[in-house]
Amino acid sequence: MELIGATVSLVPLELSQLPDLLKYSGDANLWTWWVRRPPVDETTLRAEIESALASQATGDRIPLAMRLNETGDHIGSTSLWHIDKVDRSLEIGSTWLASRFHGTGVNRECKDLLINHAFDELGMERVLLQTDELNSRSRRAIEKLGAKFDRIERENMVTWNGRIRSSAMYVLTREDWRAARMSRTGPDFLTFEHQG
Repeated sequence: MELIGATVSLVPLELSQLPDLLKYSGDANLWTWWVRRPPVDETTLRAEIESALASQATGDRIPLAMRLNETGDHIGSTSLWHIDKVDRSLEIGSTWLASRFHGTGVNRECKDLLINHAFDELGMERVLLQTDELNSRSRRAIEKLGAKFDRIERENMVTWNGRIRSSAMYVLTREDWRAARMSRTGPDFLTFEHQG
């Protein structure tokens, strides 16, 4: 699967991308809200990628790297996971993006590509996004997608440093996404090239 946007493309995550990703993952500021041990060096980043690929092998996750179209650099990663083909639901998560691309629209473009793919290509009816209850920046970004706040999952995760996290859960339905697309630029918004 390859999803091609104007600035960035989402391509299958591979161990061969480790050197590229390692150039950006050492920034400790990226990992404030990360649940697992932050992948800031070659050992932890390799383990993160291998874990993602193991989940892919079970069919529960589709891990993707963010590839900058202009340079070909891999600047972060994200995943579709908890894929439920019966109830047609999935989650977008495990996302990180190099700090220098924060605020540039790259993360929004990646989310648009993923959500469009989930509804239009995979036939999903519901997309779940979650973040730390305390991560107000992430919560605002999720709400801008058109997702609706669903609930706080209280103390549902223990982070790598022992902090007990509560998660803010958001749901985006097919109808929510249609309305969000229409409100942004009309019915033809978000037509991306898809390469299977």
